[in-house]
Amino acid sequence: MQFEIDITLLAITAALAVRFGVLAATLPVLDMRSVPPLWRVALAFSFAAALAPGIAKTLPAGSVSLAWPVLVMECVRSLVVGALLGFTINLVFTAVRYAGSIVGMQIGFAIVNSYDPMSNSQVSVISQLYYLLAVLLFFATGAHQILVGAMFQSCIAVPPFVSGDPLGGAWYLMREFGTVFSLGLKIAAPVVIVLLLVSASMGVIVKTVPQLNVLVVGFPIKIGVGLITVGLSLVYFRQVTTVVMSGMQYQLSELLMAMK
Repeated sequence: MQFEIDITLLAITAALAVRFGVLAATLPVLDMRSVPPLWRVALAFSFAAALAPGIAKTLPAGSVSLAWPVLVMECVRSLVVGALLGFTINLVFTAVRYAGSIVGMQIGFAIVNSYDPMSNSQVSVISQLYYLLAVLLFFATGAHQILVGAMFQSCIAVPPFVSGDPLGGAWYLMREFGTVFSLGLKIAAPVVIVLLLVSASMGVIVKTVPQLNVLVVGFPIKIGVGLITVGLSLVYFRQVTTVVMSGMQYQLSELLMAMK
């Protein structure tokens, strides 16, 4: 019995595995420390092994070189492409975390941040709540299927061992990063507006009744009204987040076009 090993196919599989490995390391849920690194590696190699035979047939003849400089450059390029795809997916979740930090600061939870052992950092309670809800919506709305399709499209738009323009994708991502702040403010708008009205009302009350200690009375009122508004605005949160996730396919397509 003889076994034949296609070195070219192995090189293409390894390049795709590096690309998908970086993507898996930056995806929501998978970027947590509780997820074993072996799972991410296995997921990356599974997708790479499934796509490599089809991608190998579309590459120009002689484009795959096994010289060390070419392999190193392809490894670096695969790292950049995978990172750009992961950062584009995380734009929505970064905006959600930003909105949660704004809401938490307005309510008065800025001094009660909790320690997140998954990210090894201090996180806002409301920010973590919004993030987990966004992750649930990500899978409930089928946005993960868009991600799988983008992984396949990235192999066609920016195939391994073929020259591309990752710098164009980086510039596109920098332009899109500005939407994080506008989207975060849009998500936090209901709570910010309501608490602004509460603060204005407390100011009027203090002017009317100077003997009232606004610090003692104002904090419980803002916390109570803020939490009630957060609960009532979850429907609005779902609508905004769902619309943004539905446009994720367009963002990924524009990113791949910029990297061609």
